[in-house]
Amino acid sequence: MKRLLLIFAVVLVTSCSFDNKTGIWKDGTDINQDYQSPKTITNNNLNTKYEDIFTKNKTFNEEIEPLDLFNIRIDIPVKVVNWHEQYAVPTNNISNFSYSGNKILLSRSSKLSKFSSSKNYSNRNILFYKNNLVSYDQKGTIFIYSLSLNKKIFEYNFYKKNFKNIDKKINLIINENILYIADNLGYLYSLNLNDKSIIWAKNYGIPFRSNLKLANGQIFLANQDNVLYSIDSTTGNKNWQFATSQTFLKTDFENNFSIDLINNDLFFLNTSGELYSINYQNQKINWVLNFRSSAQDGDAELFLSQPIVIKKNNLIITTEKKVLSYDAATASKNWNLSAEPNFKPIVTLNHTFVILKNDLLICLENASGNIVWSKNIYTNIIDKKVKKNFQSIIDFKLVNSEINIFSKKGYLLSFNSKNGNSSYSGRISKKGIGSEVFFLNENMFFFDNDNKLLKFN
Repeated sequence: MKRLLLIFAVVLVTSCSFDNKTGIWKDGTDINQDYQSPKTITNNNLNTKYEDIFTKNKTFNEEIEPLDLFNIRIDIPVKVVNWHEQYAVPTNNISNFSYSGNKILLSRSSKLSKFSSSKNYSNRNILFYKNNLVSYDQKGTIFIYSLSLNKKIFEYNFYKKNFKNIDKKINLIINENILYIADNLGYLYSLNLNDKSIIWAKNYGIPFRSNLKLANGQIFLANQDNVLYSIDSTTGNKNWQFATSQTFLKTDFENNFSIDLINNDLFFLNTSGELYSINYQNQKINWVLNFRSSAQDGDAELFLSQPIVIKKNNLIITTEKKVLSYDAATASKNWNLSAEPNFKPIVTLNHTFVILKNDLLICLENASGNIVWSKNIYTNIIDKKVKKNFQSIIDFKLVNSEINIFSKKGYLLSFNSKNGNSSYSGRISKKGIGSEVFFLNENMFFFDNDNKLLKFN
């Protein structure tokens, strides 16, 4: 019986079909689940430190004028050429983008993809590589759009017809000439961007639910059960895995990674509110923080957070009720602020900028957590139409040393980073903004709500 099972397994593995002309996998859905037993790491070197973020301190809600404008130091604007992963860099933080600043529309593409208007796809992965845009549609079709030719130059759908009506949530990352794709069906595969061929493909059985990171030949990602995987980027095989606590109530918050490439540390914040620091070279856990109350039972309180960001040794976590700063090496708390962040923070040389749900834009000192200034984003807006129609924020970036806040309705508000005063307000897209806003080669890009790509100089 064992011999029959062995023969069956060998036949099954060797029966994968390829297209001899293009090298692309004919039927990705026939790929077997990967049942290999990888190395597993465990949390056996230290006790979990609980950080109770559910204490009912008074939520910050006041405007503060700056005392000294010359103390605020931020990074020199950076000219970005490629955008190879979600949030652009391993740390999830670019402090200051360089942009020509003219806000003149140069081009608008035809409709590049189709997404259901009833679902939120504004956070979908969009990458830029060698003057090409790389993204996907809700059916899972990967496409490449040439910015110089203003047209699609490649399309490929990995999925079999019986998955046609299932909307795909895909995460992407590019390393050199290889695109890695993970989805909500449990598939992970790699695509050569030079010859447009599939290199390898795996089915891990459980939907992936995280951004992707890549370092030292390893792809890092997590599934919906909060299991962290290290995947060999060359073969797609598991190097090791690490199971963390599950949560059974799903929210919009997904497992999130950030990487410190200097110290070889991977930071993993899961949907249960646990933050792990793991050395990805020796697979040892440095420390663990738990942002759920130690007395909490089950899912009585949902854990919500924005993506974690790191600047040098400063790790910023923004939960539903707190803004917290930790030493990335030791996990010692620097400071915390009782507030309700509404977006991923921006961390600069000496200061951190955060938008709160009560419409406050605040500037904090990195060293102390003291609030340098705090302004309601609508206080200095004279145009009543802008105030009325701005509505929900879709993106928030520091550009040419000014704070730019973008709305889904297509409006832009700009603020002086030294004092929070308004410097510009207006509408830049009549069809709204339906994606993250990107700054590359000193141009500005985003998708409007018709899924057309707009380019500004």
